[in-house]
Amino acid sequence: MKKTIFSQFKENPLFFVFLGVIFILAGIIIASNLNLSPHSKAVDISQPRSGSSLRETGESPFVWVAEKVSPTVVNISAEVYKKSPAEFFFPFDDPFFRRFFGEAPEEKTPPKKYKTTSLGSGFIFKKEGYILTNNHVVSGAEKIWVKLPDGSEYKAKLLGADDQTDIAVLKIDAERDLPVAELGDSDSIRVGDWAIAIGNPFPQLGLDRTLTVGVVSGVGRRNLTFGEGTTPAYQNYIQTDASINPGNSGGPLVNTAGKVIGINAAITNPTGMAVNIGIGFAIPINLAKSVIPYLVEGKEVSRGYLGIMLGGITKDLKEALDLPTDQGVIVNNVQENTPAFEAGIKRGDVIVKFNGKDIKDVQQFMLLVAQSPPHSKVELEVIRKGKRLNISVKLGSKSEFVSSEEKEKETKTKTGRWMGLEVETATKELVDQYKVKFSFGVLVVDVEQGSSADEKEIHPGDIIIEIDQREVANIDDYEKIVSSLKDRQKAIPLVISRNGNIVYLAIKP
Repeated sequence: MKKTIFSQFKENPLFFVFLGVIFILAGIIIASNLNLSPHSKAVDISQPRSGSSLRETGESPFVWVAEKVSPTVVNISAEVYKKSPAEFFFPFDDPFFRRFFGEAPEEKTPPKKYKTTSLGSGFIFKKEGYILTNNHVVSGAEKIWVKLPDGSEYKAKLLGADDQTDIAVLKIDAERDLPVAELGDSDSIRVGDWAIAIGNPFPQLGLDRTLTVGVVSGVGRRNLTFGEGTTPAYQNYIQTDASINPGNSGGPLVNTAGKVIGINAAITNPTGMAVNIGIGFAIPINLAKSVIPYLVEGKEVSRGYLGIMLGGITKDLKEALDLPTDQGVIVNNVQENTPAFEAGIKRGDVIVKFNGKDIKDVQQFMLLVAQSPPHSKVELEVIRKGKRLNISVKLGSKSEFVSSEEKEKETKTKTGRWMGLEVETATKELVDQYKVKFSFGVLVVDVEQGSSADEKEIHPGDIIIEIDQREVANIDDYEKIVSSLKDRQKAIPLVISRNGNIVYLAIKP
């Protein structure tokens, strides 16, 4: 019978040696985890992207982040005096809770002033004891206390706060260098990145420096409305599913490099229940960086200002104006004597780029302008009647503009309170509210008690149609006339329409 190759090998002792070598080689390959090329090596996500040495302990990738950041996280207690029923305390005392679930139920008994403690988190960003937190955590506080991880407690000074971004800076004097949280770059984050929130949720339960982990669920979240207090004007929130709860406000949101990318500020919960549903928001640290220098110095935040009214680009508007994109903002109006006016920006212009950055919507454009230093030059790319133009604009200061606008408003208010009168242009809709007959002029809406007008028995609902023998058709006429009478000492004649009846009066300054 003819022998097979296998039977020939079987009779030869070298066959078994050959099999042994094969098994040894297979074992080596398996033990090496099939790392046959450098490209097949797994990446250790526990390490920062900056390239620190790899860890080989096999521990959770978030352990070292907790060890690095937790010592910088503080507990903040702010004493606030409020008018509210004294029976209600936690959770209505917590500012985070009140923002999203409302104030305590009203009682029929008259409210009284009482002390409540606002509770939140913060983190040290300068070794000398400078702390970042949310404005809504310390707003209205008469005393602020900061508790460090070692249990030591210090009275804090509020250096500065900005309700437009909901950011505040505190300072404590610990008489030693404190551990510092490193600020990262929130512009570099992407949806899907790890997000780690550290703070003091439900501080009454002693849950200090709790760490929760999730991902960046979204970026650039805007047009959000919160329950209590002023909703920040400049919104560019990072959305995360890392669990954020009452007491977390002001704490850091960090990446796997242990760098702060945001300040935990808000949650949303359409069910109205006091539970986290995985939709939380943090203020980007880059937005905070733009206001920190002002707050540390105790100065009012100064922002760039253009002087234009804006609108979004709808699909219909894109079609009507034959625009190449539905991104950008359209200029609805340009105020006179503003940077935009001086630079030649016109109504109907579509702004598509700001300093080379594509414009997505009105909120983003407003944020870019606000974050730019006053008096700095910016480049705008504009589409005007189908043509692209590059316009250079020297920004103004929003605080200076608002200040001058308030002064003008204050002057008008003082004028409007002439002789104790507060008036508005008489319109049919406004006059109907007072249930009197309409007449052109200015309608008296309020009379100061004890004033000259009150002594002459002028009442709300009266319509002033003539002052000092000059006709008053509207508020502009009224202001011009009373401004010219500021030095008048003798009696001034008035003609009033009182529910259709003409009344002549003389009022003396």
